[in-house]
Amino acid sequence: MNVEYKYDEKLLELKEFVNGDDIEFLITLHDSKLKKKIVKVREFFEENRVLTDIHYYIHPNNRYQVIVRKDYYNEFIIQLFRQQLVKELIWV
Repeated sequence: MNVEYKYDEKLLELKEFVNGDDIEFLITLHDSKLKKKIVKVREFFEENRVLTDIHYYIHPNNRYQVIVRKDYYNEFIIQLFRQQLVKELIWV
């Protein structure tokens, strides 16, 4: 089952790429107030016992690179939704 999502392009830019066995996200926040929300997504994954579920990299100018294992893809999207970075989820 695949998931589709929508987000407010005025608030952020979200690009998704296949990276070998993983999915890579490039996230650019257009509003620096959203930093707290992306940090909460990171904290969610840091609290579990799996060290290789996501790799999180911070770049200048409110840019983030997140590499997500395929088996954690849905959970990552759900966490973006919980933090209101993604506005709508649809399973197709």
